[in-house]
Amino acid sequence: MKRKTYIAVYSAIAFAVIIATVFQVYSTGKASDSMDITTTLKEETYDKDLVQTIEGTDTDMLVPEFWIRDRKDEVLFTSAEIENFNNNNPDYVEYYSEESLRNLKIFMDDMPESISGEDVRALIDSEAQAVIPDEVTPQYAICVERSVAKSLPSDEFVSDDPDEIFFNDLISAEVMTFTGVVVLCESADGNWDYIINGSYCGWVKKETLAICKDKEEWLRISNPDNFLVVTGSEIVMDETAVPTSSSGMILPMGTRIILLDEGSADSDETVNGRSLICAYHVEIPYRDADGNVQLEETLVPVSKDVNVGYLTMTSESVITQAFKFLGRVYGYGGTLSSNDCSGFIRQVYSCYGFRLPRNAKAIAERSDLGSIDCTNMTVDKKKSILAKMTPGLLLYMDGHIMMYLGTEEGMPYVISSCATCIEPGHEKEDIVDAYCVFVSGLDLVRASGDTWLEDISYILWKEY
Repeated sequence: MKRKTYIAVYSAIAFAVIIATVFQVYSTGKASDSMDITTTLKEETYDKDLVQTIEGTDTDMLVPEFWIRDRKDEVLFTSAEIENFNNNNPDYVEYYSEESLRNLKIFMDDMPESISGEDVRALIDSEAQAVIPDEVTPQYAICVERSVAKSLPSDEFVSDDPDEIFFNDLISAEVMTFTGVVVLCESADGNWDYIINGSYCGWVKKETLAICKDKEEWLRISNPDNFLVVTGSEIVMDETAVPTSSSGMILPMGTRIILLDEGSADSDETVNGRSLICAYHVEIPYRDADGNVQLEETLVPVSKDVNVGYLTMTSESVITQAFKFLGRVYGYGGTLSSNDCSGFIRQVYSCYGFRLPRNAKAIAERSDLGSIDCTNMTVDKKKSILAKMTPGLLLYMDGHIMMYLGTEEGMPYVISSCATCIEPGHEKEDIVDAYCVFVSGLDLVRASGDTWLEDISYILWKEY
């Protein structure tokens, strides 16, 4: 009996120890979970002693979650509306014809088989040295690396201000990776091509373009049926164990990558010496030794910031995409591999399939984006509209386009890529050389002395 009593006592003690241990592990786990959540929240905000903000903007406002609230699921534009916008606003360039004595348009997606040399000369700066035959046969090409189009075929930095470092007078606009362009002629030295890219023209380095054999190939590569879209501010393609053209390539937000989906998931195939496990099987266009386009199979890890097809354009998604550029340097016309105000908006909206014009005002005036001319509205009227407007939509004032985030304590806030500004309460001479993407209230001041809110001339809200 004594021995059985000892066994019973020891069993009870052991059971109690086990229960206590389990409870401690559970409690520790819960505390650890709680600690992880707290740590995560802390990591999502910015240290006020380390991160500078525009006056009137708190560091708490520098995360998308601050602005993503009860309207996060609202759809700004459906895929059908975006498709209709693109169809109703085809890209074209305009020039004055001496022969017709009027302005004429060339639509990039509906190019004639040939264009007169005289018409091409009308498009090109007269000072540029170009090789232009009497009849020009357009060539279809793919841009194989991010580039910029210029008004002259030159690497020079041109500005009236000897101290200027951001605004090169020769810059026309960016040419994004894997974009389809039309080549009209080349420079006299053979190093540059003059292109049409949507709604603008310009000279680009020949080495950044790959010529397609025909329009069908051009459309298949530049406008694929199945694709990944880059949803990070940019991604860097992995280096490969065998030599490839795509190794280390930088692909900016909005880039579409041809996706190969025919049985890839069940395939025993290897690409560049590795399996297809946890990666998307894609094709990347590149320029061969003869300047023609070729396609190269490679892989994009699923961990990269990409999406299969376009994103759904909810308020939450648009704001999240916009904040991926927060703090990025201002890049006039796409210089510095970055964005000016319209480039920033175009890249974010391209994740949803929008093809927006190059010029900020041209975007603001598009009626099917919900353009409202509010030039003559009072400040109070503008505030009342903005207080009801869905975050992620656009606002415009002369020379600057921005994205609306929400209203905080009666002040509307925006995110934009901006060169300079004057903070509220400061003199007009006290200019901040921001040159980056930042969050601000519309109480910033312009050189005229008016606030940004006073100067807002277009609100883009189709539901108004």
